[in-house]
Amino acid sequence: MESKFTKDQFLDSKQFEQEERYLLEVLLKENKTYTMKEVKELLKKEKKRKVK
Repeated sequence: MESKFTKDQFLDSKQFEQEERYLLEVLLKENKTYTMKEVKELLKKEKKRKVK
C-alpha cells in the first residue's frame, strides 16, 4: 500500500521545485490525502495543459 500525505506535507516536501509547489497549492484540497503517484499525475496533466 502506498503512503498518503496531506497538502501541507507536499508543500513542505523538497521533492518538488518551487513552481510545482505553487501548482500544488492550487490543485490539492485541504482535508484530503494523496499518494505521490496521484500528485505527480496531477502535476504532469497540469503542465501539459495549453494556455488560451
